[in-house]
Amino acid sequence: MSLGEFENDWEKYVRLNNDEQFSVNKGHDYICLGDKYANNGELDSSYFVQDIWGARKVAKNAPKVHYDVGSSVAGFIAHCLSLGQKIVLIDIRKMDNKMDTKFLNKNGDFTYIQADATNLANIASNSLESLSALCSVEHFGLGRYGDEVAPNAWAEALRAFQRVLKPGGKLYISVPVGQIDKVCFNAHRVYKPQTIIDTLDKMRLLEFGYIDGFEVRYALENVESGVDSGMDSGVESVKSRNMGGGSRFCRI
Repeated sequence: MSLGEFENDWEKYVRLNNDEQFSVNKGHDYICLGDKYANNGELDSSYFVQDIWGARKVAKNAPKVHYDVGSSVAGFIAHCLSLGQKIVLIDIRKMDNKMDTKFLNKNGDFTYIQADATNLANIASNSLESLSALCSVEHFGLGRYGDEVAPNAWAEALRAFQRVLKPGGKLYISVPVGQIDKVCFNAHRVYKPQTIIDTLDKMRLLEFGYIDGFEVRYALENVESGVDSGMDSGVESVKSRNMGGGSRFCRI
């Protein structure tokens, strides 16, 4: 919508309105120009699908407590809470207490600990049953969110994840994937899937898929059930595009 279209609508409303309770006033205007020609339900499919994928996987595993590093609070975390999952947020930054309400935390469902994800030094080894990091690791060490510039921060975080998970514990992780490793400074990194697999050398890959529009295309699925659609073919499908890739690992 152009500003001219907005003005035309404003003037038309004035002409047609006979309700003094809702008469327009320039001082109250909240101008929105980007919605008129947008498609219904327009959103970023990668994050939308990723957060549903992760919440479904955690819900199916049903851990007593799930821990998360840097995933979307409005997406993934909200989905988990709506399913009754107890969840602990881990972040290097302090969190205010705005979300510490009876509604969100009625049964201790929503708590927070401050920790550096690159070492998780205040979390004991072999102690967690379930952990996620959905589209967060690729940002570590680039300074974008106020963290220190540290080129190896992503790998240090992955090693910290597998240290704190107990044997049999599950890790849910998503990062941008492509055919080459690269850093798109200071936004994020892109990874070859094998780079993540090799770094998590104490984990067993149970599932790998990538997001294609509003679909998840699995290259490896339900290893526990013996279903494998072929990792190589799935990686080839990524081609040269940067796509969101979701993986599920088990600590061995």
